[in-house]
Order: sequence, then C-alpha cells, then structure tokens
Amino acid sequence: MIRPYPISIEWPPAALATQVPVAECRAAVWQRLELPPDARIVIGIERFDYTKGILDRMQAVDHLLRQRPAWKGRLVFIQAAAPTRSKLAAYGTLQQEAERLADEINARHGSNDYKPIVLVARHHEPGEVYELFRAADACIVSSLHDGMNLVAKEFVAARDDERGVLILSTFAGASRELSEALLVNPYDTQAMAEALERALTMPPDEQKERMRLMRDLLRVRNVYRWAGQMLLDAARLRSQQRIMADNLAGSGR
Repeated sequence: MIRPYPISIEWPPAALATQVPVAECRAAVWQRLELPPDARIVIGIERFDYTKGILDRMQAVDHLLRQRPAWKGRLVFIQAAAPTRSKLAAYGTLQQEAERLADEINARHGSNDYKPIVLVARHHEPGEVYELFRAADACIVSSLHDGMNLVAKEFVAARDDERGVLILSTFAGASRELSEALLVNPYDTQAMAEALERALTMPPDEQKERMRLMRDLLRVRNVYRWAGQMLLDAARLRSQQRIMADNLAGSGR
C-alpha cells in the first residue's frame, strides 16, 4: 500500500523562540551586510545543489534589473548557500559558476556602494537562517526538482508578523500545499523576474492574507501530525489484516 505523507516542520519552530522582533532582525541584517537604507531584500537559503535552481534565480534578478532599471540600488538578493559534497565535481563547479555569475551581475548593475547579489557561501545556524527570513521582503525557492523543500515552509513559519512573500517553484513538492505562494516555473526567466517584482510591490493586506492561510496550514499539518498519521494508518492496516485473517480462519479457508 502506497500513500502520500508530505513531510513538514515542527510548530512552533524552536529557532523562532530566540528571535527578536522583525524590525530588529531587519536592522541587524542591514548593518551586518551594509545594505542601502531603502533596500528591498529577497532571500534564498539552501546548500549548493544543482537541483535548487540557484543560478536560475540569479538570472531572474539580472533580467529584472535589465527590464526595470528603477530597481537598481534598491533590490538586493541575498543567497545564503552552504558548500556541500565539494569532492564531487558537479557541486564544486556549481559554486564556482554561482560566484562568477554573481560577480558579473554586480559588475553590470552595481556600484561602489551597491551590490544587487550578496552571495554568502557558508553554513548558517538555524538562528541566523530565521533572522534572514524575518528580515526579508520575499523568499525565493526555485527548485528544478524537489520532493518537498522545507525551506519554503520554514520561511512561512518564521513570519509571525504575517508579512513577506514566498516565491515557490511548481517543481517543489511544497507547491502542492502552499498554493498561496507566487508559483513559478524556474526555467522561465521572464516569469521569475515578474514574480520578483510582484512580490516586492504586493500590498501589505494581500501579503497578510496569503501568509495567514499558509501559516494556518502549517500549524495543522506539522511534523508531529505527519508522524502520527503514519503510525495511525499503520495500526489501522494491521487491525484490518488481523480481522481479515480471523474471517478467513472462521470460514474454514
């Protein structure tokens, strides 16, 4: 018997308990990364993995800045990416390509005091991740192929202020549940750029409505319910099998 059990995250997240208010998270990130005072932040967080679409989202930022030059000096995309499996050529090459692409985009659209791409290639502790989530105006998850992707759910869980916009690939399993996100095809650079601009210009009331619906879903469909539902179904299946065996024995078969 095969059934789908979409994995989830703990609710409430332990990392959220130690977080300061959103305004303080934003101020800390601004100061640490020396961002322009009116910067709008889009965040991406994952390991260097070619299935995550890191290059595709950078290209979408580049496309938006080409098409809408007014965002230059204001849009900052922070990509926090942890090196992984560096002994495998494909993974090491990806990091090199990401660094090269970031440099190209920064040279094309940046200035002495502004970089549209901030690439931070190191491991981030949960507290650091949640601080970035809470500081961001939007989070982009552009997976090219992903069974679930818990980053999308963690971003939603981090936003107890009910603000921020999730841009989510239709090729991530999480898109089946988080339908209030801005769903995109990560291979479509134009559509990704349009989603970025829509996220950055979305009215607060719409942000709140979308985020509240997604948070309500995660509150109910958390990791505890995920585990519990599998155990309940397994117990029910064993009971059914036992009853069927008893029925067969009673009928003399």
